[in-house]
Order: sequence, then structure tokens, then C-alpha cells
Amino acid sequence: METKSPAARPLQVPAVDPAHYGANFIRLAVCELRFPTLFEIEADRPPAAFARALRKTYPNHERAKNVNVNPAGLEQATAHIFHSKKNRWQVTLRASALSIETSSYDKYAEFEERVQFVIDAAKSTIDSDFFTRVGLRYINVIPYQMTEISEWVNSALVAPLGAGTFGDVDECWQQVRGTTDIGGYSFRHGVNANRSAPAAGAPSEYVLDFDFFCEDVQVSDALEIVSQLHEREYAMFDWTLGPKMREQLGASKLKGKP
Repeated sequence: METKSPAARPLQVPAVDPAHYGANFIRLAVCELRFPTLFEIEADRPPAAFARALRKTYPNHERAKNVNVNPAGLEQATAHIFHSKKNRWQVTLRASALSIETSSYDKYAEFEERVQFVIDAAKSTIDSDFFTRVGLRYINVIPYQMTEISEWVNSALVAPLGAGTFGDVDECWQQVRGTTDIGGYSFRHGVNANRSAPAAGAPSEYVLDFDFFCEDVQVSDALEIVSQLHEREYAMFDWTLGPKMREQLGASKLKGKP
């Protein structure tokens, strides 16, 4: 008789109520939507319909060439990058992916509106009724003093650093990969590598890098999936916080999504 392997346990961090932070430490927020490869996007000019839909909100365009090295040799890929007027937002279109990112983040509601705008603009261009993968990534950079790190980051993550077991480290990273009830996630955290030597008494940086995703998503369901990814990512972020970080963020209750 064949025995079934037990199902993988999904992420178990508790859900939390929405809140708005008076301060934030987001270094990057990016939503990536992958679709079946469309080689026409590799042309020097961006797809006309897509560029026209973006031109008022993202008027600045540049073309970038990415070079990938693989066993078959060098492979070049074209990316069309569109910037908002003050370069606060960036939309990137590649042959198999569309993304929107920002390093200036206040409320999720604005981010969600931008994602919807880009999805609507791209529908006719990508010629697909589904995304192969929808991902949402947040990179937070937290200032800390090594002797107080357990006050800034959940002590379950940084106990040896807080206890001084490793001394004053230059680099310390951990990566966790797992599943959620709707997809998967990757969580990288640790002391920022290759940072400039801080001035005496200045805080160092601790990085919290969350990447949640769901695969095979209908275009019509994409925004709802992004919202669900955000809820799970936000809950995990809340779990990583230490008491001083909570105080610094100055959270206030919020109706709706943080």
C-alpha cells in the first residue's frame, strides 16, 4: 500500500490588523507579473499601444540591454523602462515579465492603484489571459545598534547576534523558502553585506527581504492575488519587528489595507 507524503506545512505567522506607519524603512517595493514569452517586445521600440497608455503617467522612456551568461554563450535581452515624472515610480517591460517598483512608499492603496493601471495598459500587449507568476517583493532596511539588535528585530531571528555569540559581524544572512496557502515565499534577512564602515556610534543596517508569489493567475484575478500576497507579507513583516522598531514606526489603526 502506497503511503502519501504529508502535505508541506504553510507559513504560520498570525494575521494582523491593518495599520498605517508614521515612518517606514522600505528600500524597494516591486510587483512582478510574468507572462508567456512574447519576442516582439525585444524590438528597439516599445509596443506602441503600451507606450501610448503609459505616456502621460510615465513619460520618460529608456531601453536597457541585459546580458546573461549561460552554457550556450552570451544572451542579450531588451528591457523597456518607463519612469514617472519625478522618477518615483518605474515600470519595466521585458519579453516575459512586467514590473512596477518604487523606493518611496506610503500607502498600499496607492501601490495597488499603480499595479491596476499597468495591468490595464498591458492587457492587449501581452496577448495572454493569464500570468505565469505574480510576485510581490518588499525590501526593508532597519537601522540598529548591535548591542540593541534584539530590540529592533524579533529576537527569534537575531538571538546569537544580540547575545554577541559571533562578535560584531560584518555579514550574517539567512534565507528561508516555503509555501503559503496560495503560493510560496522567500525570506532573506541579515546584516547588510559590503556596507561602508559606519562612523563611530552610527547605526548599522539590518535587511528584511520578503518575496511572496503565486503561479498561474488569471489576468482578471491578478490584482486580488497581489492584495492577498500583500496581506501575508505584511503579517510576516509585523512578526519580524522588535519593540523599538514598533515604536519607531508609529503605527496607527487603519481601515482597509496598510
